[in-house]
Amino acid sequence: MRGYFTAAGFYGLVDGRYMLFSSETEYYEYIAEEEEADAS
Repeated sequence: MRGYFTAAGFYGLVDGRYMLFSSETEYYEYIAEEEEADAS
């Protein structure tokens, strides 16, 4: 997991592309949900 902070929020790397999240925590929650969906 990779990302960086900006004035607009947190850009997190998802599937090779950066997506804007309101916080780093939201990014980690999104990644956790993606991993759960992939495991099913």
